[in-house]
Amino acid sequence: AFAVRAEKRLGKPVRCGLVDLRCHGASAQLAGIRPPHDLRSAANDFVQTISVELPEGDTLEGLVGHSLGGKVVLQYLEEIKDCEARRRLLPRSAWVLDSVPAAAAGKLVGDTEEVLASVAAVDLSRHSSPSDVARHFEEALGFSKGVSAWLSTSVVKDGTALRWKFDIAGCRDLFQSYQTADLMPIVRNPPSGTAVHFVKAERSPRLDGDVGEELGRLSDDSSHPLQMHILKDAGHWLHVDQPRRLLELMAGTL
Repeated sequence: AFAVRAEKRLGKPVRCGLVDLRCHGASAQLAGIRPPHDLRSAANDFVQTISVELPEGDTLEGLVGHSLGGKVVLQYLEEIKDCEARRRLLPRSAWVLDSVPAAAAGKLVGDTEEVLASVAAVDLSRHSSPSDVARHFEEALGFSKGVSAWLSTSVVKDGTALRWKFDIAGCRDLFQSYQTADLMPIVRNPPSGTAVHFVKAERSPRLDGDVGEELGRLSDDSSHPLQMHILKDAGHWLHVDQPRRLLELMAGTL
């Protein structure tokens, strides 16, 4: 859907690749995805995938990640910044959507811990369909309709039973890595030729406080390749809340 909107907005063909992070979606079923499940491993998954999928001579116009994926994008830049053989894999722009680049806990990670705990605790054998699971998360557990619907997209039929598409234990490991990793050094000194864009969702606290203030100062420095954007009337799931406004922000770099 994003590629279709982008092509209509830009008036030219747009090729987008949607990658499931390790322990998520189809990647959770791949035999070759082994521990440790951390940001560095996830970033190197990206390196390997893009190395294969990016045609020789083509340019990677943009790399986009939301939440955990945003921090994986920063780790990706860290992994390839000093490797001349990987220079072709550097994106012209890196977009980090409502993700904390420094070590994060408490309100800076929102309800992620609660979501993981609830996913691990739910008994799928008591539910008949993904939509039934969504209702349980919304009505019994009190999650928002959007988060509940999103979680239910990771519930699939396995014969007559339901199962999660993601690896819950692996996702916990990734979340722990997200919390402890400090990638502000690559934010302060990104690879030459890559513009870094942070998008703060107006209603999300993740980029509040000291980290948000530093990002603002870097953005105000005309010599630094970082830009800070605020997406109005959007919560953490900003690509769901305001997809068209998000595309408008990104259109100039595609």
